[in-house]
Amino acid sequence: MPKRFMLVKILLSVLMAGLLAVSLGRGARAQTTSDDIDALMDALHMTQIVEVLAKEGRGMIDDLEVDGSGVPYAAWVSMLADLYRADVMLDAFRGEMGKALEGADIAPMLAFFESDFGQTVAQLELDARIAMGDEGMEDMAAQAWAELAPDSARAELIDAYVTANDLIEMNVVGAMNADYAYMVGLGQSGGDVPMMSDADILRDIWSYEPEVRADISQWVYGYSTLAYEPLSDDEFEQYIAFSKSPAGSKLNYALFAAFDAVYADLSRALGAGTGQLLHIFDGQEL
Repeated sequence: MPKRFMLVKILLSVLMAGLLAVSLGRGARAQTTSDDIDALMDALHMTQIVEVLAKEGRGMIDDLEVDGSGVPYAAWVSMLADLYRADVMLDAFRGEMGKALEGADIAPMLAFFESDFGQTVAQLELDARIAMGDEGMEDMAAQAWAELAPDSARAELIDAYVTANDLIEMNVVGAMNADYAYMVGLGQSGGDVPMMSDADILRDIWSYEPEVRADISQWVYGYSTLAYEPLSDDEFEQYIAFSKSPAGSKLNYALFAAFDAVYADLSRALGAGTGQLLHIFDGQEL
């Protein structure tokens, strides 16, 4: 199966770009339109972010243990190319965001992210996400966080940002859900891979939870150190204030729900495709 944590990083990366604040309408609920969602996604540079995610998904060939499986390398490449198509993924994200934000007043959020400061934040997050795709940069970002004095103003701001958005816990849950979906898809593929019981799948996944949590923590803090370094402390505090608001929490939840849904589908399809390839080419196991 795919190396654990690859799906973690995919989920995590986009979610970081979306931890914003949005004022929800009081009283009568606003009608969220597809134009609203499109404008929001444009403001967040979601097209570019999804292109990064699709490329990383296709690059998971480097994390599949394909040697000895009996499946030609080209077949793995073809399967991943079919699954991780940027246009299809973008449509899926758009649909899930529409569901998650139904009834929300998106106008205040657009006002923030279409402002000069909002666009600066969105661009910093995109740039950092691209940079973190390089393993060397990821290590450097983690080291930069480790070298910050725990009681420094910047370290406290980064920790406040991570804590306010519950980034560690929400991503652990998302990662485990993705792993569960993969194992279910693998077992239901109709191939030669035996179907594990839910209890066995969950037991296996939970056995990796401490390692998943440690990997996520390192990634989150390293990314945050890199992405927001150009912001002044006052600017960073302004962004954290958005995230702490009730409206910001609502959108944070909506984004996690949307990306969890999309990546659960992708993971299930990846598992099913893996099982089918093993069956077609009479492979043994990954």
